[in-house]
Amino acid sequence: MTAALAAPSSQRDGEVELLPVDRRVVALIVAGSLDAEVTRWTQVPEGLTLLDAGLITAGWMTRSTTTARYQVCVPELSPAGMVTVWLDAEGEAEVGYWLLAPARGRGVARRAVRLLCAWAFDVCGLDRLRLTTMPGNVASERVAELCGFRRDGSLVRDIKGTAHTLQLWLCDAGDRSVEAVSAR
Repeated sequence: MTAALAAPSSQRDGEVELLPVDRRVVALIVAGSLDAEVTRWTQVPEGLTLLDAGLITAGWMTRSTTTARYQVCVPELSPAGMVTVWLDAEGEAEVGYWLLAPARGRGVARRAVRLLCAWAFDVCGLDRLRLTTMPGNVASERVAELCGFRRDGSLVRDIKGTAHTLQLWLCDAGDRSVEAVSAR
């Protein structure tokens, strides 16, 4: 693998701010595990305790060149969700995101994903990002489209022990749509 991610650094778009994970991430993961939409569409398990979440997140604050996790923060709810980019075994970079209910439907996910994509392209020098959406997750598909991703087939992935066919989305650094993503 030749690609590596830079150390996460704070990113801001008006009131939406991406902060590298810190100790608050444990409570955020617990809150996400109690949000039916988060657990429905993501790998976040249902009903985590603080201990469970602490075990899941134990190594997240350690520097990694293959995963960058950010807390999505807005003034009235901080943190409000997460955005992540990671490199898989083949060096492919993938984006994931979720928000708690009070932050959804306000453009926060779109702005957070755009910030993450700009950081991944501009700071990390990545050429392509991909993401996947589960069938029926219209809100996540809309975020992907608004952030310059285009549909590119499907793939099968294990989600909490069950195989699911997911929609694959791609966004290249050279795409014209990415220029708007990178603009601050």
